[in-house]
Amino acid sequence: MDKYLITTVQNAITILRLFTKEQPEWNLSDISRAIDLSTSSTNRLLTTLVEHGYLQKNKKTKRYSLGFSILTLSGIIKTTMIIHREARPVMENLVQQLGHSVHLGILEGIDIVYLEKLETPHPVRLNSHIGKKNPAYCTGCGKIILAFQQKDAFKSTLAQIEAIGFQSFGKNTVKNSDELSVHLDKIRRQGYSVCVNEFHQGVSIGAPIYDYSGQVVAAVSVTGWESQIHVQDIPYLTGHVVEASKKISNRLGHYF
Repeated sequence: MDKYLITTVQNAITILRLFTKEQPEWNLSDISRAIDLSTSSTNRLLTTLVEHGYLQKNKKTKRYSLGFSILTLSGIIKTTMIIHREARPVMENLVQQLGHSVHLGILEGIDIVYLEKLETPHPVRLNSHIGKKNPAYCTGCGKIILAFQQKDAFKSTLAQIEAIGFQSFGKNTVKNSDELSVHLDKIRRQGYSVCVNEFHQGVSIGAPIYDYSGQVVAAVSVTGWESQIHVQDIPYLTGHVVEASKKISNRLGHYF
């Protein structure tokens, strides 16, 4: 069964790669020959790709072309690259100012994914890296984005978290949806998140990054172990993280 699923995905990707500037349209029989698959199997793949918007079918000519879902994915990649480009110089200044690790994260499903991490020369380093995924419900970047998600999107995200279950990573990890909701309400009111011993034995302070439309599209955080960040340091660090998030948001076209 696993082999069949992988082959199906590979065939779908092969179909999408057939569409080029030189040949933006294909018919069923040509696609079938190009990917060396039976007409019936090819038709099932095409029907699925059309249903999900990755292909569109001209009812008159019966020919296929790329659909708007491809543009959506392209837009996401472009937006991610812009966020990374505009955030990095601000993050570099933040590391120099505070001497702690700085992360830039976006939400992917129910996880926070780090687009950038700027480390310090500190000998004890965090176990994180660019591309790493961590649960959104117990990280500084993740909780910020969850707090400012649109209502319907948050309901969907929360349902996915509940289906998997809340896993305990640190002594203060939230245990259920009610506890998470209380945390997120507070984060919305104050405009930043402070996670202490939630994902690891340390502190993560996050603040939201807005795009030109006023949507929270990412988050920036300062993170360190308990031995690096003390409770009395949190207000000072928070001020700098919030200021950095505003600078990045300004660079993306959002003005407070």
